[in-house]
Amino acid sequence: MEEGDLVERLRAWARGRYWELVGIETVAAEPGRVVNRVRLREDHLNYNDVVHGGVISSLIDSVAGGAVRTLREESEIRQRPHATSDLHVSYLAPARGTELVAEAKVVKMGRTAAFTQVEVRDDSGRVVALGLVTFVIGGRREGG
Repeated sequence: MEEGDLVERLRAWARGRYWELVGIETVAAEPGRVVNRVRLREDHLNYNDVVHGGVISSLIDSVAGGAVRTLREESEIRQRPHATSDLHVSYLAPARGTELVAEAKVVKMGRTAAFTQVEVRDDSGRVVALGLVTFVIGGRREGG
């Protein structure tokens, strides 16, 4: 599948879902690698006027899940969906600026689990957070 096709597939999947509410969008994708961004708004900030950790963890979870999604067919996902089973975030610096960009890579894709790593940068290129996300791949659904 071409990069543009993967990007559009991920964007279509996110429409009307939580990621869209937060303002997270996919900007690049290839098998096993996705880049998402969030253009920062006032409502993304905490009481210290820096990006709330929940926005960053949501960005990490979304981009990691998208990277896993690029390695699976839609029919397979319907039959055996994947879900976050572990999300670890290291906040390295206060996040400020106009946008955050996260890049996720699938480190290992197994039959029942997928492991990803994520780097989040601010608009100056500074790394503000790192994430490790594990996904469990469910068993076959009834009737499928």
